[in-house]
Amino acid sequence: MTRPVTAIVTGFTRNEDLCRRSLAPLRKLKRRGLIQRILHVTWENPILDDLVAPIAGMPEVESVRVPEPQTVGTPDQKGVIYQIRNLEAALALVPEEDAVILKTRPDFVAATEFLAAKIAGFETLCGPSDLPERIDVPVPASPFKGRIWLPWADSNQPFFFEDAAFMGLKCDVSRLADRRAETWPEALTDRRFGWFAHVVRFAVPFLSAYPIFARYLREFRLFPNDLEVRRRVLPSLLEDPFFWHLIVAHAWIMATCFHVDCGAPRQLEFYANTFNADADWSRLETLRVNPPYDDIENWRKGQVPGAALPSVSRAYGRLVDDGWATALFTGPVSDLTPENIRGVLRNLSLYGAGMLTGIENAFYQRLANLVDPKVPAA
Repeated sequence: MTRPVTAIVTGFTRNEDLCRRSLAPLRKLKRRGLIQRILHVTWENPILDDLVAPIAGMPEVESVRVPEPQTVGTPDQKGVIYQIRNLEAALALVPEEDAVILKTRPDFVAATEFLAAKIAGFETLCGPSDLPERIDVPVPASPFKGRIWLPWADSNQPFFFEDAAFMGLKCDVSRLADRRAETWPEALTDRRFGWFAHVVRFAVPFLSAYPIFARYLREFRLFPNDLEVRRRVLPSLLEDPFFWHLIVAHAWIMATCFHVDCGAPRQLEFYANTFNADADWSRLETLRVNPPYDDIENWRKGQVPGAALPSVSRAYGRLVDDGWATALFTGPVSDLTPENIRGVLRNLSLYGAGMLTGIENAFYQRLANLVDPKVPAA
């Protein structure tokens, strides 16, 4: 590939062995010439000195400390700001707008050859989608010049994407460091809605072209991360026409703007703080791998490309590759007709004229009644 490739590593981990495991594939690829630069960017806070010292000693890595933003609020509210500002600061160190950015963190471990294949095949895997040319329906243009690689995305929770690692052109990745995402913090006052930190960063670039998702963000308090609530609510939502507008519109975005692939088992591992809150961080063997990385094949079986319902009807519709979303628009699909799918895509252009207001209001009121009858829809 002729484009320059920069790996950006943000943040820190409390386990030195994990840090070295995470950086080792990047260092190998830099020595092989597939990656030109490795930037580790984190805060100037002296509390972090010992935690980032192992990275600072790696000869292949440029270690940069930047001023820490002043934040208030819950850990999740602060987290949105930290993630946006850290990525923003790192991207400012990359002058080439057409550079490929591989963003990761020191508690995320990727197999060397998995990353090598993604980088070598970037122009094909993350090039512009040809689906809009194959679908005879006017659809919004992608806000991205290419596509962004993600390890996973969720079929029934729009924009719930992995944000620990991703790869795309700098001009596209910079849209994930949009400070407008910092103005939607209300949902993050409750830890049940911590996944909003994922959702809002990925949703903001699409709001102008897909205003149907603006109210979804405003009403996020109706989507708690509660297994029993989701199991109770989903059967009713599967019968709701507006819910299917959200699902199909989001699937179109996944299919045309992202390359989703979690690889084979153990090719990707993520040891997040929140999933290891009670672990002994001094011992790597005590840390647990986050789902879906701990059971890739079972998550993959649940998506069932060529059908919508098997994936969407799961409490968590986690996907691990491109197959499901792409199959909806290339068919045949066993439980949605081409007319259903094209009808939804056509209706997206009518949203601004208020043509979907009635079913939208009914959907959010139904959801409010199911989740918490005491809280009306906004």
